[in-house]
Amino acid sequence: MNRPQNLAHVRAFAAAMQAKDRDGMLAEMTEDVVLNTPLAAEPVRGKAAIRPVVDALLATIDAFEIREILEGPTYAAAFFGAAAGPHRIDGADIWRLDADGLIREMSVLWRPLPEALAIRDRLFRAADAGTLPPAR
Repeated sequence: MNRPQNLAHVRAFAAAMQAKDRDGMLAEMTEDVVLNTPLAAEPVRGKAAIRPVVDALLATIDAFEIREILEGPTYAAAFFGAAAGPHRIDGADIWRLDADGLIREMSVLWRPLPEALAIRDRLFRAADAGTLPPAR
C-alpha cells in the first residue's frame, strides 16, 4: 500500500498561483522540473527555462481559482478556473512529485479550445520574443 503524499508543496504552489507569486510557485518545484504545456511542442525543462513561461502566464491571467486538489499514489492534480480579460478557461494541473513532495513534472490542460487559444494568443503577446518555445 502506498503512503499518502506530502501535499504541502502542492498546496503552497496552488496558493502562490492564486496570488500570482512567481517566486512562490517556482519554490515548490525541483531544479530539473519538466513542464508539459499546451503552449509548446516540446516539454520545457528546468526551473530557469520555466521562469519566463510563468512570467508571461502571470502577466496574462487576471485571476486563478483553485477548485479542488486531488491526490493519488503517484500524482496530485488541481482543477482550476482562470480568466484573462473576457476569456475564461477550465484547467487542470497534473503534478508528479518527488520523495519530498516537490513538483518534478507538471502537465497543464486547458479547455474549451477557443478560449484556450485566445488566452494563448494573449500570452504570446505578453511574452518577450523568443522567451517561449514554439507553439504546436
